Amino acid sequence: GVRAEVLTADLTDQQAREDIVAAVAGHGLVAQVLVNAAGLSTVGAVHKNDPAAELAMIRTDVEALAHLCSLFLPGMVERGAGAVLNVASTAAFQPMPGQAGYAASKAFVVSYSQAVRAELAGTGVSVTALCPGPVDTEFAESAGFDSDEAKAALPAFMWVSAEDVADAGIDGLDRGRAIVIPGAANQVAATAARHVPRAV
Repeated sequence: GVRAEVLTADLTDQQAREDIVAAVAGHGLVAQVLVNAAGLSTVGAVHKNDPAAELAMIRTDVEALAHLCSLFLPGMVERGAGAVLNVASTAAFQPMPGQAGYAASKAFVVSYSQAVRAELAGTGVSVTALCPGPVDTEFAESAGFDSDEAKAALPAFMWVSAEDVADAGIDGLDRGRAIVIPGAANQVAATAARHVPRAV
């Protein structure tokens, strides 16, 4: 009983993102909720990485998210109702050598989400930043990590299933929460990261 329409787009391309808005309207639909979940990471020292890959990551994780918000939010505000769920990461709360651009991109997502949320106060539109820790998906392999090594690098109690992350995100969105961090261990780690000296 749910209608689903699939649109494909290269989110690193500005025109492709603008075409999404036109396509949604062309299907006779209105965006009531925007979920910015697309994201990727590079792995390794910046001076050794492929510059094109670094820019593609930033365009996807930062530029596309901000652009899609700016495209869909005006309509939500005009209607006086809507919600945005921006997927960040617990990586947002500390610098990460070896994933410098990724952590910085996710720090942008959290800061941007909180600022836009404040701008929208009283409009009926909310913004939530979802900050998962390690999740058992294809993300690590796509980034260039060996999936078994990635799982071994962090204790099992920090890993959260994709289903639990999705449930936490939807629940946080429904409750109008500013930041959602799935998993008690990840909440503790994120809080600690804010207080630990940057050099550590």
